[in-house]
Amino acid sequence: MKFFKVSSYVLLSLTLLFISMPVWADAVQIDSLATLNELRAQNELLQQRSRFTTGGLAMIMTITAMLVFLVVNNRWNHRLEIKNRQLERERNVVVAQNKQLAIERDRAEQALSVKTSFIQSMTHEIRTPLNAISGFSQVLATPGIEIPQEERLDLSTRIQENTRQLTTILDDLIMISDLESNCTTPSLEDCPASAIVGFAADAFRPLVPATLTFNVESKVDDDLIVTTNPHMINTILQKLLSNAVKFTSQGGITLLLNRTDSQLCISVVDTGPGIPVDKKDFVFERFSKLDSFVPGTGLGLSIARMIAERIHGSLSLDTSYVGGAKFDLVIPIHFDS
Repeated sequence: MKFFKVSSYVLLSLTLLFISMPVWADAVQIDSLATLNELRAQNELLQQRSRFTTGGLAMIMTITAMLVFLVVNNRWNHRLEIKNRQLERERNVVVAQNKQLAIERDRAEQALSVKTSFIQSMTHEIRTPLNAISGFSQVLATPGIEIPQEERLDLSTRIQENTRQLTTILDDLIMISDLESNCTTPSLEDCPASAIVGFAADAFRPLVPATLTFNVESKVDDDLIVTTNPHMINTILQKLLSNAVKFTSQGGITLLLNRTDSQLCISVVDTGPGIPVDKKDFVFERFSKLDSFVPGTGLGLSIARMIAERIHGSLSLDTSYVGGAKFDLVIPIHFDS
């Protein structure tokens, strides 16, 4: 009876086990599929993360490479820009030097041309009075020729005039050479302004032709004292007065004396043909001559201006004057060193 019960329990258990096996198998299969799907999902996730990581690294490396390239390129561009600026500055320097060389070349060629013209002019200017002196002297010294006293005096006057002209030429050459080589300030002294002008007028009056008038007009006090070099003032006035006589055929020459608060103005006015406005600076250049047929070296006005600047003054042409030519010499009344 016990055996029968035990067998019944075993049989019942086997029956139940047999009945539940398909269900258990299905459950195991379902769990395996879920696990497999989960593993697949994790694998895909890992692959996605791997791809993302690889792409990110590649992007980072690309960005890094681009940054390095930009930095290096920027440095090279900066260096290139610096080099370009240096080359531009050097080019500008070379261009400026070439321009300066061209200017100096033109000046040298102009100076050479001026010197050539000057030598030719000086040859003519010196030869003319020398020939006159030689010719007139031979006439006076020729034996057996009776020359009337009046003609003898005329020949003697012409010899003296040509001698004075030759001396003036040589004095101008020596003076301009001295002014160029000696840059020291000349000695200044206190002297009456009227006395300076009066001395120059007295020295020039015998040289005025009878066809011209010569006047001195002063608008300053006789006791006005100026600090200057009277010898140089006289030289300037003699140059201006000689120039006025040379170009004035009729009318007269006037020597004017005026002043401002701190300056003394001495003017030489003539009734000649005048000077064109566009030649107001040209006439002060060396060896410049408006009329090549008029005797002279073209150094008088240049020397006069150089002397005026040496005594702290100025010499200029008054372009507003239309009755001829008017030159103004302006010097300080008192010079403070």
